[in-house]
Amino acid sequence: MKVACSVMKKGNLDLIKKMNRTLVLETIRRDQPISRASISKKLGLSRSTVTLVVNELLEKKFVFELGLGDSTVGGGRKGMKLGFNPKSGYGVGVDIGRSNIIIIITDMDSDIVFKEIYPSTNNVETIANYISTSMSKSGVDTKRIFGIGIGVPGLVNTRSGEIIELSALGWKNFNLLEQIQPYFKYPIFVNNDVNCAALGERWVDKTDNMIFIAIGSGIGSAIIANGDLVEGHHFSAGEINLFIDREDIKHGKENNSESIGVFEQQVSGLAFEKLGYSAEFVLSNYKKGQKEIDQIIDQFVNYLSITLANMTSFLNPEKIVIGGGVSKSLNVVIEDIKQKVASFTNIPVEIELACLGSDAGALGAIAYAFDKIQNEDFM
Repeated sequence: MKVACSVMKKGNLDLIKKMNRTLVLETIRRDQPISRASISKKLGLSRSTVTLVVNELLEKKFVFELGLGDSTVGGGRKGMKLGFNPKSGYGVGVDIGRSNIIIIITDMDSDIVFKEIYPSTNNVETIANYISTSMSKSGVDTKRIFGIGIGVPGLVNTRSGEIIELSALGWKNFNLLEQIQPYFKYPIFVNNDVNCAALGERWVDKTDNMIFIAIGSGIGSAIIANGDLVEGHHFSAGEINLFIDREDIKHGKENNSESIGVFEQQVSGLAFEKLGYSAEFVLSNYKKGQKEIDQIIDQFVNYLSITLANMTSFLNPEKIVIGGGVSKSLNVVIEDIKQKVASFTNIPVEIELACLGSDAGALGAIAYAFDKIQNEDFM
């Protein structure tokens, strides 16, 4: 019993130490330049605890000293100011798409130092070679690479790294993490591509409560609540392609494994293609005197706005970000969407188009890897 208590006590102390390091590092990153005394006051930690953590961060080059600050109001001794060192570490993000694989390497402040696009493949050895080649080309000191994040357009068990299903690449119950980890000494983390894109937008935007909608050939979403990605019990949170309403039921529409989701049949690039158009064509010709085109877009805007309003009422996000390939053409209707959502719910929400484009997935994969590494084992 004493041994068990001893192990438990050590585990608790390790957890507290890890939490303190994370808090101190994030405070320096957010409030730099900042002194040890100010960190202690902001976090309610003792000066000795802050000093121990800062010394470790200095040794690992995560932070650096910027020089003495101003004297205190009472004429006290000047405090040494600390700053965050974004070049202390790098991450590799891999966005495995149906046609391309985008690989990006960034520092800890999301600044891109390398980007390369390769043809897509389901061959793990080839993907590993793409990653190794990118790291070599980047010129980044491989000792400063902390981890690799991988995003895929399919359902992922993020705990095991198993791809539950990704028909486009022929992966089903395929453990990508187990297959690719032996090629690298760095920790690797795998997640869904829409989740990664949401994390990428958040890395730049710093929004803690956000819904990300990806409209491409299909449609999907990701939810970030209180700064955390919501994955769901079966890793399926955000599957809005399966949304259904009474009108759908009345017309005999239902979700099954044999077809795409009911909502996706109405709001997606594929929905436009079924009508004989591309999303870019109908959106670029909206309100130009073509009645059929206008009706298609009006219906699209209504369907999408109703869903966004319902998600806003249910989740109360600060912001909804719309990304994906179709979003590139949504400038002509984004104001209509905002107005309709505002009329469908009295809960305020910001709605905007994504800013990162095709880089979002790879950047988010890095953000996901950094977050997991920092929370599980200090870098």
